[in-house]
Parts: sequence; structure tokens; C-alpha cells
Amino acid sequence: MMNKNKLMAIIEGMLFIYGDEGVALMDLETVLDHEKPSDIKEAIKSLEDKYLNDEASAFSIQKFSTNKYRLQTKKDLHEWFAKLEDVEVQSKLSVSSIEVLSIIAYKGPISKNQIDHIRGLDSTYQIYKLKDRKLIRSVGKTEETRANLYAITENFFKLFNLAGGKEILPKISDDEIQEEVVTKKAKHKTSGTGIFNAADFSEEQNENMEELFGTN
Repeated sequence: MMNKNKLMAIIEGMLFIYGDEGVALMDLETVLDHEKPSDIKEAIKSLEDKYLNDEASAFSIQKFSTNKYRLQTKKDLHEWFAKLEDVEVQSKLSVSSIEVLSIIAYKGPISKNQIDHIRGLDSTYQIYKLKDRKLIRSVGKTEETRANLYAITENFFKLFNLAGGKEILPKISDDEIQEEVVTKKAKHKTSGTGIFNAADFSEEQNENMEELFGTN
């Protein structure tokens, strides 16, 4: 059993090495098999406090998905990092892409034909855009037609700063999904505050959604 400072240093190094992918708590416990799980969690919390209280540090720790952690930069410094390189800002998602993402989030794994049936429209382009943004991925094939099945990625949870898995999303029925899709088409809404209801998430999470979805 090592001292706390060394344990914090090892965890910090692992978070640095794995970067944006992050490290699962289970993997930390496997590598640090001589340490108590409670000590590992305490070391992570100590790292979080250390970064938070150190104005000379640019880092913070984000917990996302199901017990995964990654190093990220503090949000109040982002404007400075953005100036480091001249990058083209990716366009915000269209209302049709939001519809498809919403359906996949709640109904995935789901095939394109099933998505098309819910929307009443072809979803080829929207699926392409969501895959390009790494918000969805293929996770298998249907038994009947061998068509791709799509599900949301961990990037979905990173962007929305959601700690947990799919089970933390608000419950919604098939009829409610279809009704929401129809409503969005009728009103031409492009914000992310329909199926992803603002009341179900924190202020910070909704800000992340608005940044992704935007308004046109």
C-alpha cells in the first residue's frame, strides 16, 4: 500500500496518458490492485480538489459515462486555448440530425430503417453527420437483414457532461418520441430543449446542449 501522494501521481499520469479517451475506475482498480477502491476514489477526489484550488493549474477532472474519468482544461481558460490555433468551428447540428440523435439516444441500438419509420423520412445523411461528429457508432447488425445497429457514443456523454450511462436519460415512450419529432417539424425548432428537456438536466449540461445544437 503506497502513500497518498504517490497514488495521486500515478492516477494523474494515467489520466494524462489516456487523454480524451479517459480511464475507467475499474481499470484503475485493476492496475492498482494492491490499493483499496476507497483509497483510489479518495485520491481522485484529492486530485480534483488540488486542481480546483490551484489557480496556477489549467486542469480539472471530468467524470463521464459510467465511472470514467479524464483530464480536461478548466472552462474559464477555454477562450485562451481557442486562440492558440485557427480552427474552423464545426457547424451546429440541424433539426433533422437532432431528431435522429434523440431517437438513437433513447431507442438504440436501432437500425436506420427503424429510425426512418419513426421519422417518416430517410435518415442517411443525418446518420453520416452524427457518425462524423462521433456522437453515434455502429454496435452490431440486425439478425434478419444484417443492417447496422446504431447507438450513442461516450462522446455524447462528454459533450453533455453527463455522469452515468444511458439509464440516466429521462424516460420517454415511443409515442412521445414520435410526437416530439412531429412537433419539431411543425414549429421548425432547432434547439436541443425538446426531447432533451431542460428541466431534466443541470444548467451546465443544458449549456453544453445549446452549444452543440444551437439555434438557426
